[in-house]
Amino acid sequence: MKSIFLLQLQRLRREPLMVLSMLGMTFIFVFFLGGFKTYGQLDVPVYLDQSMNEEEQDALLAKLNESESYVFTETDQKTAEKQVALGDAAFAMKGMSDNYRMLTAADDPNQVLVDQYVKQIYVEKLRLKEAEQATGDADYRSKVEAALVNAPITLTASTAEGESTSGGYSQRNHFLFGMTLFFSIYTIIFSLSKVAEEKRTGTWNRVILSPVKKLHLYIGHLAYSFMIGFLQIVFIFSVFRYGFDYEIGDNYGMILVAVACYTFAVVALGMLLLGLVKSLEQLNALVPIISVSMAMIGGAYWPIEAVSNNVILGISKVVPVTYGMEALKGISLGQSMSTLAQPLAILVVIGVLCMGIGINLMERKV
Repeated sequence: MKSIFLLQLQRLRREPLMVLSMLGMTFIFVFFLGGFKTYGQLDVPVYLDQSMNEEEQDALLAKLNESESYVFTETDQKTAEKQVALGDAAFAMKGMSDNYRMLTAADDPNQVLVDQYVKQIYVEKLRLKEAEQATGDADYRSKVEAALVNAPITLTASTAEGESTSGGYSQRNHFLFGMTLFFSIYTIIFSLSKVAEEKRTGTWNRVILSPVKKLHLYIGHLAYSFMIGFLQIVFIFSVFRYGFDYEIGDNYGMILVAVACYTFAVVALGMLLLGLVKSLEQLNALVPIISVSMAMIGGAYWPIEAVSNNVILGISKVVPVTYGMEALKGISLGQSMSTLAQPLAILVVIGVLCMGIGINLMERKV
């Protein structure tokens, strides 16, 4: 086992390009998507319907800008459409008297949060309007608003996220977690590709006939892949935590446990793929498809909460990325061990199942 493990380290020393390229790609994507500095208030361009009078427009803008997370800036329709089309703004909003529309060019996680915030405002507005019509009192709305200023009972709501610069959603952390887990899949599975190469050249069968036990042979390869993937993820998290002030959480022990569970699941998935493919070329073609698919379905590119398709949500339940993201986001939000136990346990179960099936398939091919 030790000799197999050291052999893989020697190969890494001679051919470090793959690991270094995955590290570099992770840094580039996180910097490009997440940025270096803390997010401020999110600016949302708003163009108002001409049917609204000036008083209604001012009242709506004032209500929208009560949030500390968003800044709604009034503009005209052509400017808003141009900003969205050129990518200067991720989305824009059209405000109407009793309704609103969101103008988007591509999916954006913050659009979901802004939509929820605006919807809440319009629902409250329509309820007051209906109550005003039911009572026949033209001043009903103003009376309610005046009464709310000095309400006898106040309610303060807080979430596990605490204060957030993006409405309770840490976009920087999401991109950091997502891109790190995504590119680690390539590193881990491609580190196992030597097994496929050895099977093709016949080296695998010669090693099996040697005094080295088959169990030790598997453990040597699996331990190397686990170590490479684990250290890559931990290294990236450490750089962004201490070098760029990314708030990934203070429970470092739980972060290591989550990374270990995720790495084990991906290593096991790699063994399953090795058992399914017949050549190294097939593995090289299959890994990008599997990696990108898992990242998309598992919520590495965008929050899984933004997905409403039941089929995709169902598939995401068997993807390691889903539970890796859930665990890491939970740790960054300070969730308890009992809450994190479920995604971590599912990662271990996925790993055990994939490992068992993968090794069984590989043994049948020998």
